[in-house]
Amino acid sequence: MKFLEETNRLPEWYFVTTTNRSLMKIKLSIASLLLLFPFVLFAQSTFKVSGKITDDQGEGVPFANVLLLKSADSTLVKGALASDLGDYVIEDIPNGNYFIQSTVLGYQPSQSDSFLLNADKTIPTLILSEGEALDEVVVTAAKPLFTQKVDRLVINVESSIVSSGGTALEVLERSPGVVVNRQNNNISVVGKDGVVVMINGKISYVPASSIVQMLEGMSSDNIESIELITTPPANFDAEGNAGFINIVLKKTSDLGLNGSYSLSAGYGKGETTNDNINFNYRKNKVNLFGSYSFSIDKRSQVIKASREFVSNDTLFSTNTTTDRDPTQRNHNARLGFDYQLTEKTIMGILINGFDNRWSMDAFNMSFDAADGVPTSFVDIANDEINQLKHFGANYNIRHDFTENEFISFDVDYLFYEFDNPTNYSNMFFDADREFLRNELLRSGKETPITTWVGKLDYSNQLSDKLKIETGVKGTKSDFENDVSVDNLIDGEWIPDLTLTNKSVLDETILAAYFAGDYTLDDKWSMKAGLRYEYTDSQLDTNTEGTVVDRQYGLWFPSVFLNRKFGEHLSMNVSYSRRITRPTFNDLAPFVIFFDPNTFLSGNASLQPAISDTYKYDISYKSYFLSFQYTNEDESIANFQESIDEETGRLIFEAANLDYTRTFSIIAGIPVKITNWWRTQNNGSFIMQEVRSFYDGEAIEQDLRTFSLNSTHSFKVSDTFSVELSGFFNGEGFFGSARYDEVYGVNLGLQKKFSDKWGTLRFSINDLLDSIEFTGGTDLPEQNIRTRNLFDFSNRTFTLTYSRNFGNKELKSSRNRETGSEDERRRVN
Repeated sequence: MKFLEETNRLPEWYFVTTTNRSLMKIKLSIASLLLLFPFVLFAQSTFKVSGKITDDQGEGVPFANVLLLKSADSTLVKGALASDLGDYVIEDIPNGNYFIQSTVLGYQPSQSDSFLLNADKTIPTLILSEGEALDEVVVTAAKPLFTQKVDRLVINVESSIVSSGGTALEVLERSPGVVVNRQNNNISVVGKDGVVVMINGKISYVPASSIVQMLEGMSSDNIESIELITTPPANFDAEGNAGFINIVLKKTSDLGLNGSYSLSAGYGKGETTNDNINFNYRKNKVNLFGSYSFSIDKRSQVIKASREFVSNDTLFSTNTTTDRDPTQRNHNARLGFDYQLTEKTIMGILINGFDNRWSMDAFNMSFDAADGVPTSFVDIANDEINQLKHFGANYNIRHDFTENEFISFDVDYLFYEFDNPTNYSNMFFDADREFLRNELLRSGKETPITTWVGKLDYSNQLSDKLKIETGVKGTKSDFENDVSVDNLIDGEWIPDLTLTNKSVLDETILAAYFAGDYTLDDKWSMKAGLRYEYTDSQLDTNTEGTVVDRQYGLWFPSVFLNRKFGEHLSMNVSYSRRITRPTFNDLAPFVIFFDPNTFLSGNASLQPAISDTYKYDISYKSYFLSFQYTNEDESIANFQESIDEETGRLIFEAANLDYTRTFSIIAGIPVKITNWWRTQNNGSFIMQEVRSFYDGEAIEQDLRTFSLNSTHSFKVSDTFSVELSGFFNGEGFFGSARYDEVYGVNLGLQKKFSDKWGTLRFSINDLLDSIEFTGGTDLPEQNIRTRNLFDFSNRTFTLTYSRNFGNKELKSSRNRETGSEDERRRVN
């Protein structure tokens, strides 16, 4: 195929409007797919380790602390508590070399010999001898900042100094292959849009347009890790071309009451704070846990935009500069309760909610010109509130038939409410800056969304080699979008009927899946899955009636293959099919006013995008290399630009591209320079081809770019450490648009005091004040050229104090009821 030749110009964002696309054809061959089951079932198999802890007299030591550690470096893999008889079981452990260590207050520690785990194993009894009582046994596992697993990249947030006092969004901005576009509320992973966010393995269902706002309100100090899952298995929803971002919140397994809190204060071009507290209480059959965070961010923002087009041999242009003075205030809370009904049945309730309020006063200066000569000026003073409220509740019950067979049921209720009132004062001037008139305008957008989710899952380890999983799921969403624009005329607010619209969308998604794991031998393991999803969507408006009425069903296969070449070297191959559905806001045919010549519009003709992803990974110890290719048809690109040549108005809307093809290479290279200096380096190369349409004309573009993340950790002493990190993202596509390269540097210092006095961290984020997004459109044949700058980040100094509290000793309690091993291991 042909591609446009690259010109000698600065890299730029390309926003283009595409024509309406026809409904995609469903390509499937059910018979051939079913042949995959159960003969081609695979994934990395896991095993369990069991044993007993006794004292010198052979009596079981109740509630001893049992740790599974890697033989190579004594890194902690998993932990458990022995029962009141001293028995223990640790499950879901991959192949590898390990050893068991056991400790308890009043006894000397004991450990097993190293062993190779390639099947379920019973460890010889460990004997604890009585000795001098220890004040406390603390096992510290030094997790690397990045860990590559079979289907995901894990970012261990707790291991990062510079992440302290920040937000989940800021952590993602520094993650390998992740690009966050704050202006367009978009997150892409290895060049692909369509990210689904999960909290502790549960989909948040927050609308895509509000994901950035939600992550900005989530404290990084409350997060244990973030997982980037680019090739999800069949038990995950098929939604999201780029895959899933799973945010794992902190939760401990200690007995009694314990938790942690952190307080932070920072300043950039405005003050910021991010404070949080989390707690966990465990006793007998009850586990109560929760967290609360509060943040304020008053850092200023700058936007610059220009656009040009030619009409009647005259070059018309508009230039706008916006200075924003925003305040973002966030409350975020969750409360959970688990109860062990019987030895084999546990139920839990989780409620959560947040109130994120973004308010802004802004001043916009804009002028129009013809052939470079100003023809008019507009000064716009506006104030805006963008408030997102959420309440959610989850009920879960799980029953274990045996150690290897269980069934679980979840039901979720989710409610989101958006409120976005904005007031504009538009002052118009002529070419000589003489005042002409003043216009007052107000706009509003109210959007409540209600979602119900029900899910039933079943898992059974049929043999040492075969495990099956199956389940069903149903999702019902109701969405309302009420947009209004009023002009003040002769002292009375008059609705602008061309910009006022009310939309109602009902959507139902039904799904079922089957997957199986099969271990061929101690070197080969496999997993395959097939998921079916049926979607029924209807969108009605008060002006056009029914504009969307779609029913379609699709099959989504996934295949994984794992090969181990030894203790440290392994290889993975995978394939999966995904779907990206248009968001509710993208479909609704509304128009939002930005300024007199700039509008945001919905697009009811948007079609779902289907992608096929192939991935190959190879890892050696902590080194990893990943190759990935994705072919996505009908790609959905947000904020695509078009210019109305008659009025000069710039219109943004989501649009379908013809296709997006992405090939990426990602490498992770940890380097130990000295005993006190370690580095983690991640690089990625992305090659992308995009085909879109503008005014019916095909536009083909290709791009080759790379990104680099490097983190350096310096251990000055046992209690003092330094972290220096930096990233560079080369130019890239945003749909059919381009954006320029961006880079940033961060510095952090950490001082650990005693357990009683906690930890103090000081960080400087965006040290060079270099993080800003610039780009535009340069399509001379289509008569459109734009250039935009979004500076939403600035150099920020942050001081954070954190401290643990409560019981940290895994003490025995002889009158404690037993049979709650699942409760202690369960993570919501």
